[in-house]
Amino acid sequence: MANNSGPSRREAMRLKAEAEEARGRRNARILWVSLGAVALVVVVILAMVIVPTLTSQTPAAEQMRPPNATENSGIEIVSKEVEPAADAPHLKIYEDPQCPGCAATENTYGSAILQLVDQGDITAEVISAHFLDGIIGNDASERAAMAMAAADEVGRFREYHSIMYANQPTEGAGYTEQQLRVDVPTEAGIEGADLERFQKLYDSQAFAAFVDASDEQFETDEIAGTPTYSVGGETLTFFDRETNEVLIQPTAEELLDAIEEANT
Repeated sequence: MANNSGPSRREAMRLKAEAEEARGRRNARILWVSLGAVALVVVVILAMVIVPTLTSQTPAAEQMRPPNATENSGIEIVSKEVEPAADAPHLKIYEDPQCPGCAATENTYGSAILQLVDQGDITAEVISAHFLDGIIGNDASERAAMAMAAADEVGRFREYHSIMYANQPTEGAGYTEQQLRVDVPTEAGIEGADLERFQKLYDSQAFAAFVDASDEQFETDEIAGTPTYSVGGETLTFFDRETNEVLIQPTAEELLDAIEEANT
């Protein structure tokens, strides 16, 4: 869940420089990604990488922002039931769509977060990075982030976000176009004219600039790793890395207690 182990920031900067030289791409931010107590280290050779063609295509001339975009270039998880309390704590979720720890945390705590949002107890936003693209040698994180933005445009961001992580491919495999364009949106309840619009926005990369801004915000905020759940500048710690003890149980009540404590 939280960031257990992985490359240091100095090592991250070294790999970033190699990536820029070898592939001519912009920044590849390497951070540590972990799942539970087991370190999940991405081993990559950055030379002679062939990247899928989507990111080399020209994005749509008319760039868009999702309807629930935040000032942090995140996407707000909107309640479909209530307005949040005026003093509700705000949860920032920093993630990379290919990060196994992000999937594990979402699959464990996602429903509790949605419950708290729907009760008006908290507000929450997702800020998506795509540094793992440069490490793994694909563009799956960037494509997934654009797909989530397109899902927000048709009113299904929270559903798409949950289902995408529930079906995250094996580490390094990357999301396929079939998954992002058809399987996940269909399971998320996007259909008919909404599905056609979703696919058109995704195919044209209408949210490319927004996704890049979100990735840049991740770096600007100097986030140490993914996933990071932050409240009032304080990072939530879900378990003890030394003992593997779970510190926040995956219930709405315990999660709210942790959020309120961090917000004081």
